[in-house]
Amino acid sequence: METYQTPSVDGIFDLYVAYGYVEALVRGGAKEVTLIPRGTLEGGYYSVRGDGDFRSGLIGALKEMLSLHYAFGNYRYSREGVKVISDADFSAGANVNNTYWDSVPSRLRDVREKLKEGKKLGGKYPLPITLMPSAGKFIPKHMGVQGGNPLKIDPLNYALAWVGFHYYTPYIRYTKGTRTWVHIYQVAPQEELNLFEVLALKDLKKHFPHYYEANMSYLSNPRLALFYHILHTESLGAVEEVTRKFLLVRSYTLERDGNNQAIRSYGEEDLGKLMDFLWELKKRSTYHTVRFFDALLRKESEAVLAVIDAVINDRPEGLYQGLRIAKRAGITPPQSVVEGMEAFIDET
Repeated sequence: METYQTPSVDGIFDLYVAYGYVEALVRGGAKEVTLIPRGTLEGGYYSVRGDGDFRSGLIGALKEMLSLHYAFGNYRYSREGVKVISDADFSAGANVNNTYWDSVPSRLRDVREKLKEGKKLGGKYPLPITLMPSAGKFIPKHMGVQGGNPLKIDPLNYALAWVGFHYYTPYIRYTKGTRTWVHIYQVAPQEELNLFEVLALKDLKKHFPHYYEANMSYLSNPRLALFYHILHTESLGAVEEVTRKFLLVRSYTLERDGNNQAIRSYGEEDLGKLMDFLWELKKRSTYHTVRFFDALLRKESEAVLAVIDAVINDRPEGLYQGLRIAKRAGITPPQSVVEGMEAFIDET
């Protein structure tokens, strides 16, 4: 059983590295893996214990990611020449800075080849804000500034972080006109997780990362986008198994308007509470729960915000407020939804 420690660079980046270790160990045949948070967001790190073949597992993960990237890739011409752009996470899908569209896969390919050949991993790579929002300073759009950032990391942790992001981090990308929002949700355990519990979190990764429909403008709001994602996660029951553990979701938004980009809306939410709430409703009727909230999001998203605030902050009166707003908007809540809300209030 080996122990691996993340580099203690930043809480967000370190957790991506930790998830990368988990994925590499699992692919390397591990029968036991433990993820252990240590310290705080600002100065903490993570330990990962496991008995798998870490090197072969990481090579396999990188191979799959790169194959996906080039399989989905299509050629687009720009002033710089031909670029390969795909919807894979480490490319255009979860990135609003086109500086990294082809540099990221080429660096990952280099890491994979050197690992495969047993060569030393030398040099350092710049960290994109997708993996570490504090890595670069991006001014709001009216003072738009573009460019790289000076913070760099060694190739191994760079590759591990992308693996952890790719397999364990849900995001929602929404585009309307010239503006794009990428809401990234990092599920951050606050206590030790075993292999079953960590793998259950991968269910949250199932998503539809691109939305272009004008009538879904509520997806520009990170709280509503997260709620929508969880609402439509079919395997919620599996994830519910781990919500007995204290889980936070760190969310941050990459926003781009034309050539101007910025980091927006960093925050933390208690994911377990949202999971418990939706599970109470969906176990009575998944169909009526999804139909009700989908209609509410389209017509009166303020009601959904009231419900989310009530759940997160233990304010049961907010649930009734949300129902009243829904009724004023002409959306009658199904009996199963009302019963689920009442049960949730009773339990909390």
